[in-house]
Amino acid sequence: MIYADGIKFVKQYTKQIKCIIFKTNRMKTIFFLILSVLISTNLFSQVNYDTTYSRHWNSSSNSWENLDRIVTTYINGLMASELIQINEDDQWINYNLKAYYYNNGKIIEEFEQYWNDNKLKWVDNYRKLFKYNNDGKLVQITHQNIYKGKYIDTSKEILIYSSDGKLKEKVIQNYEEAWTNFLRYQYYYNSDDLLMDENLAYWKNYQWGNPSFNYECTYDEQGKLIEKTKYRVKGEKQTLLAKEEFIYNGNGNLEEQKVLTWNSKKEKWFDSNRALYFYNEAGNTINMITQKIIRNKWINDLNSEFSEVKNIDYNFEIADSMTFAVGPSNTKGEATVEFTNPYNEFFQVSIIDESGVMIASVITDKNEISIETVNLNSGLYFVELQGSNLYSGKFSIE
Repeated sequence: MIYADGIKFVKQYTKQIKCIIFKTNRMKTIFFLILSVLISTNLFSQVNYDTTYSRHWNSSSNSWENLDRIVTTYINGLMASELIQINEDDQWINYNLKAYYYNNGKIIEEFEQYWNDNKLKWVDNYRKLFKYNNDGKLVQITHQNIYKGKYIDTSKEILIYSSDGKLKEKVIQNYEEAWTNFLRYQYYYNSDDLLMDENLAYWKNYQWGNPSFNYECTYDEQGKLIEKTKYRVKGEKQTLLAKEEFIYNGNGNLEEQKVLTWNSKKEKWFDSNRALYFYNEAGNTINMITQKIIRNKWINDLNSEFSEVKNIDYNFEIADSMTFAVGPSNTKGEATVEFTNPYNEFFQVSIIDESGVMIASVITDKNEISIETVNLNSGLYFVELQGSNLYSGKFSIE
């Protein structure tokens, strides 16, 4: 088995609700903001195009370098497709193509293809199916992977609402031989319908365990979110983990979103990451820069430039951002899948080959797993991490 550059790896971050864009340096790890919209076309549709460029900061040259671009097509104001390309040797290389389908303005399917460099064509890869109740509320998202030319269920999100229409619970289930509970979110609101608390519990011994993580939200007098604090829960004890702070300008637009981590030994908060937002005179977001703390200084990381067409969701959960990489293990005949898991959350990690056959699947609260590569053929493989959010990517063995 010969590894080219270790194992080539390009990763797409597919968090379901929100995300922030990050990138590791040499592994060419790509993170994308995935928006859920699409509409069918006809001769009278209004079609618009928009390109978002992301550039990564090169600390050696003190300059921005092209990283990826997303070419988005809008039809009648709704997103119809996204072409995602990465920059290699100053050339734009196809990576992913997404299409979105609607019924009466509601998304019913998100369809994904990946670019096969060897076959020089787009290949079906993945899709999400959306289901609504009679009131038009989204109640289920089913995730499916391709398997020998057919789509098979892999996981689903079940959304449960209170009698007054507020989301009160989200259950994530995985499918192997049958649907099995995995995670459950519960949401709690105040009298002004503002989300105040949410917690996360795991399915253990055929029942839901006690909450393992808890999130508390704080708002200003205008109802704008200004702080979100994350705790680890063990019995009656809550331990501080991370905090997000939201700072707005005089026009009420989000100006800065910052993540702080709790140091239990020093009993104080320390800056970790932040996102800075910039606007034009019309109040449209035109730029977002992410930075991280290195040696007590804010260092540029990623620069994303938006057109005025793009609607930006500022509820990025920077604290839950994910990076992962695949590389040769110290043990001969193995590769290591490493991913960020600072709070030891549980992930179901699955490795799937190009035809859809599952090579390995394991649930872990560590930050890496090893997979045997001796019997693996050269070709493309996919990695899925199902935890409090769904992450997916791909790597190749040559």
